[in-house]
Amino acid sequence: MSRIFRRGELKEAIVAVLATLGEAHGYAIMGELKVRVGGGWKPSPGAIYPALLGLVESGHVETLDRDGTRMYVLTETGREAVRSAAAESRWSSLTARAESGERRLAVGSVLDGFASSSVLRRRLVDPARQLEIEAILARASAEIEEALRKGEHDG
Repeated sequence: MSRIFRRGELKEAIVAVLATLGEAHGYAIMGELKVRVGGGWKPSPGAIYPALLGLVESGHVETLDRDGTRMYVLTETGREAVRSAAAESRWSSLTARAESGERRLAVGSVLDGFASSSVLRRRLVDPARQLEIEAILARASAEIEEALRKGEHDG
């Protein structure tokens, strides 16, 4: 399954969902996200719970215990974030990306694919070649960072 959220969007989406639900446990949040984003995306606990923890740590969300179930609710800081226009405007592009099936992969997956398919990856190099290769990779890394920065403002 490809990624549909850009950096920070999952947390924004969780905040928007909690604004609607009031308070909810993690699986209810996942269910609501699946409905809002579209059936082509399945939220996972491995993505949702770390994002919830980050929101708790940032003061946007707090936890409550309801009969042994951890519930999440927005704080005033979280409610203020919902009131901002930026949070609302992202839903339309997010939903459009999910509906169009836009394929998104982590950069690490692309790099892993390159490394695993390269016939050069098992070759041994001397220290001078190692330094040369590391310099090439550093330049490539800078170019990749620049390409990602340019793409952050796309739909």
